[in-house]
This record gives sequence, structure tokens and C-alpha cells, in this order.
Amino acid sequence: MRSTTLAVASAVAVSAWLGWSGVAEARTVIKNPNEHPDYRAELEPHGNLVLWHRYYNRRFNRYNDFGDPEGGVGFRATIELGDPAFIPSINNTVGITFGIDLTSCRYCRDDVTLWFPVGLQWNFFLTDKWSVFADLGIIPRTDGVRDFYFDFMAHVGGRYHFNDTVALTMRVGQPFISVGASFFIGG
Repeated sequence: MRSTTLAVASAVAVSAWLGWSGVAEARTVIKNPNEHPDYRAELEPHGNLVLWHRYYNRRFNRYNDFGDPEGGVGFRATIELGDPAFIPSINNTVGITFGIDLTSCRYCRDDVTLWFPVGLQWNFFLTDKWSVFADLGIIPRTDGVRDFYFDFMAHVGGRYHFNDTVALTMRVGQPFISVGASFFIGG
């Protein structure tokens, strides 16, 4: 738990430093549709933390709705569907996001949980360095051969763009907190 908390705190500190330092001098682009990295797909490897979900407690042979925090790794891909998206007068895109996450689960039957997030991602490009997004969807999850669940997914996040192809990505919500890198491909 301490190492995961330290990793998330470090990522937030680096992002804050980038935002307030001269490195992050940015030009506002929110009112300029299509003035963002030209991409068709975003690939995002990340580390994550899960704070809450229903799990099977082997010790007491029952299901619980709160679990010990789980840490893990994952990969997310987002395919762009609309550019500009729902509001054509601002700099926004929409895409379908999907992926796989693997987390450790101390009380689960198989000690690991596999998550398969699928949802809609709406992106807003605020400046040439910063973008924000919201994910909304479902996450099929399994923690063993016989146990299968569907969880609600709702996240908000932000990206610091180092250039047109690479960004630091942070996401907070239900069920994940994640930090990773985004790679924008196909323009």
C-alpha cells in the first residue's frame, strides 16, 4: 500500500511541477477545434490502484463489498470516433476505450483479478500541453474461473503532452486510480 501511494503521490508532484514550471508554458487551444495532436488511436500502458469492489473473501467464505486495496498494471487503447465531437465549436474528440488490467487480490480465489474496461472517452484539449478527459462505461471482471462481475466505470483524467506523440496520463474514478504514458498513433 505504501509503495502504491508513494507512486501516485510522485506522479502528482511531477505533474504539478511541470504545470507550474517554465517547461509547461502552454498556448490555449480549447476554442480552436482540431488544434491537437493528429491521431487515430491512443495506446496507454499504466499502473493502477483499485480501492473498492465486490470480492470473494476466502477466509470467511463469503462475498464482501469492500476489499483491501489492489495494485497492478494494465493497458488501454482508445480509438477515435469523432473529431470534433459533441461540441463542434471547441477542441474535443470522442472515442471508444477498451483494455485489460491485472491486479493482485489477496483474498480472491486465484490471487489475481482480470478487468476488461469498455467505454466512451470524451477528450478536451485545453492547451497545447494539457488535455482532460472523462471515461464512462462498464468493466467485466473475473477473480477466478467461476466468478464473473460487471462493474460501473466512471473516470476523469488529465494528460501532460510532452509532444504530439507522447503524454503522461493520470486517471481517477471508479474503480481505478491509474498513472501511465499515452502514445498517439496514426494521423
